[in-house]
Amino acid sequence: MQLVKPTANYIFFFLLLFFSHVAFGQENSPFSRYGLGDLYPQQHITSRGMGGVSAAYTNYQALNTLNPASYGSLSWVTYDFSLSIDDRTLRSADPVAKYNSTNFLPSYLQLGIPLNRKRTALVFGLRPYTRVNYSVEQSKTLFYDSLGVTDSVHNLYEGDGGMNQVFAGIGKTWAGKNLSMSLGLNAGYEWGSKNISTKINFPADSLRYYMSNSTDTSHFWGVFFNPGVQFNLKLKQGINAYTKNRESYHLTIGGSGTFEQELNVSKIITRETFYYTDGGAMRQYDSILKIADTAGKINVPLTYTAGFMLTKTIGNTAFELNKWSIGADYTSTKWTKYRYYGLPDQLSDSWFLRAGIEFSPSPLTNGSVLSRGTYRVGYYTGQDYINADGNGYKVHAYTVGFSFNLRRFRSYDRQFTTINTAVEVGKRGSTVNNITENFFKFSLGLSLSDVWFIKRKYD
Repeated sequence: MQLVKPTANYIFFFLLLFFSHVAFGQENSPFSRYGLGDLYPQQHITSRGMGGVSAAYTNYQALNTLNPASYGSLSWVTYDFSLSIDDRTLRSADPVAKYNSTNFLPSYLQLGIPLNRKRTALVFGLRPYTRVNYSVEQSKTLFYDSLGVTDSVHNLYEGDGGMNQVFAGIGKTWAGKNLSMSLGLNAGYEWGSKNISTKINFPADSLRYYMSNSTDTSHFWGVFFNPGVQFNLKLKQGINAYTKNRESYHLTIGGSGTFEQELNVSKIITRETFYYTDGGAMRQYDSILKIADTAGKINVPLTYTAGFMLTKTIGNTAFELNKWSIGADYTSTKWTKYRYYGLPDQLSDSWFLRAGIEFSPSPLTNGSVLSRGTYRVGYYTGQDYINADGNGYKVHAYTVGFSFNLRRFRSYDRQFTTINTAVEVGKRGSTVNNITENFFKFSLGLSLSDVWFIKRKYD
């Protein structure tokens, strides 16, 4: 068998180029005005289908980068990437308004490499972390003068930017008879920008005013560290009398987190008057204030996740696959400790409770795609870190997912090309909030695996 296929290298190179072109795609949401912007989901697509559980989740092929301790279960070299379609509907109670946006976004590009037969693996990845993109218009009537002329003001609030991460991680598993322990660590570099502006115009004023523009442009960068741990307890093991396959039951308890970070930031402040040309281009009329390269810090608080998962596996002494899994996670971050140039923002402490199930009818058979695929369902609820109106924003969503291998199972070569899908349907906000957001997310991922980087042997 040819172990390293040129076509796989071409696919990976193409995906790298493609990802570089779309990695800065934007979500469209006024909530992204606050903090670092909208936090982008970091879970693997398989995990998203299960409500986003990650602390105790392991998979022979999926790269669970939220808990690097899971890398010790990686069996083969794996190329892993994903894209998402994000559809959002914003509703305002006062004034009554509705806005819809649909965006095509990248999720991650990852490579996992087992180092040896001692359950140690390296993982490299590139992913978006936050996104900033919004455009909000507001018109107000100021007053009526003695002649009955209406004076009004038009405000345009805009923002764009976001933060991305590149990282490397290592994980290792120490296996005992009935108990194993896994440790892992991700270390990476993150960088991004946040550009916010406010434009003020007096379109129907009785006097002539120049339009004003206030812009703050920030560029930030820093490093992050994400450790993780998992304990796997074998509860029961036996041989199925009918299939002759080995069946095992496992309880996994896991925890992971991202240490508190201090990002470097440089800001440019601009205050100016301007006008629009006949072609609609913006031109400066007069510069009122411009301060460049103002250095400072952004303090990002600690995040931690803890959870459990109960799993049934089937296989033989050399190879096992998950028959079913059920688990739950709890995640918390004290965003009230967030500081931007020493100042807080309109944020609240966030928490999320996630739960999910996955099930595969016949993972070891050569039956239909539906019978050997994996089905997932989940739910999550919690408190978002954005606190725009002072009432906090509750979030809840239902998730489903499906994965299937394009090739039939063959134990002698163990080549897998798995398509992973996940759907999330949920809402941010409630009746206590003036602005609420309904969202629908469809994610599609591809995992390419093989026993590469092994010397060929001939009989």
